Amino acid sequence: MFVNCINLNKNHTHFQFTYGNLLTPTLMKTLLIPKALPAIAVLIFSMLNSYAQDESSDQLAGTWTKSMNGATARFMISPDNAWEVEFTGDDEADVYGTYLITGKQITFTDKGGEYSSASSGDYEFQVDDTSLIFTIVDDPVTGRSMLVKGIWTRVSEEDQ
Repeated sequence: MFVNCINLNKNHTHFQFTYGNLLTPTLMKTLLIPKALPAIAVLIFSMLNSYAQDESSDQLAGTWTKSMNGATARFMISPDNAWEVEFTGDDEADVYGTYLITGKQITFTDKGGEYSSASSGDYEFQVDDTSLIFTIVDDPVTGRSMLVKGIWTRVSEEDQ
């Protein structure tokens, strides 16, 4: 075994232990694995978070309705992170955009429509087979928060 000492500057010294010209397997485990653990942990967390988001997106996907001020709003949520709201009687979406799910929180960002806004809104949600409940976390847009918050009912595929 050889020990090479390289002075990088006056505050840092680098030691390289080699067997011939190669690092030994024991030294590789000792030196490389502890440094790689944080990166491995981040990768695993990202994969799990992505899976959780896909699962939540699938649960939210579909058409939901809610009565509001004598009108019925239809909230169409797609699993590809797009959404739109249409009030019955219209021929087109009144507002549409994208969403991002983190855990049980969702952020809505408007992209267009008559009632779109430049600000995003954050909500917590609970979903089951027939209902979707949004609770405001932070939304500076009064119209969107009045629309989104509350209980939405899933529209069956036969009624769409």
